[in-house]
Amino acid sequence: MPRHPEKLVTVLGSAYFQPITDLVERLIQMKRARPTRVQSAYNESGYAAAGVLLLVAMFESYVSRVRFAQPKLVADATRIAPDVVLSVFPKLRHRKALEDVYVLRDLLMHGHLWEIEYEWGGPVPMVLKSATLHHAYGDKKFRRRVNSTTHRTKALSLSAFPSRVDRRDLLKVFETLWKTLLRFEAQDRFQCYVSHLHVRFKGKPVLFADLQGKIKSAL
Repeated sequence: MPRHPEKLVTVLGSAYFQPITDLVERLIQMKRARPTRVQSAYNESGYAAAGVLLLVAMFESYVSRVRFAQPKLVADATRIAPDVVLSVFPKLRHRKALEDVYVLRDLLMHGHLWEIEYEWGGPVPMVLKSATLHHAYGDKKFRRRVNSTTHRTKALSLSAFPSRVDRRDLLKVFETLWKTLLRFEAQDRFQCYVSHLHVRFKGKPVLFADLQGKIKSAL
């Protein structure tokens, strides 16, 4: 049998969809305990943070494919995913929301360390008194996008405390990144075609996009 030369581009993309779905399914099976200003439930924060990081990893796969599909629009020196996106979509309306997603991604991936003082013992479980970010963490993007009083991002109101991340943050990240993927798809399906893709959720096939509604119904 003759051998035929072929090429492929090493983009995982939708290979992340089912692992993300599995995390979401496990997360929303758990009863959501009301979080404090300092932290959410132990498993809640862990699953939500893992979901955020996988969503961003999936998104960056498609950003790499956009770079591959449109090399004339993206300079080789452009390395950060949001900058790649803005090179191709300079008028992206939700650019600040996308920046917020990357603030959350960075603080989770790099383990931003806060020293938090709080009081307990009254009707409110944990009353936040002060929060100080360790001097080794926080870049210009963080300082630009995080409200220093609320400790939340300015566009999406994502928690800047890793311990406080929950399914609401996960949903906002999902919605923002999915909206961006659909922009990629609308421009050229060669670089991104995701709207039709299904996953298995609770043993049944559902559109990956419909996971957003599943999370919303479990808030």
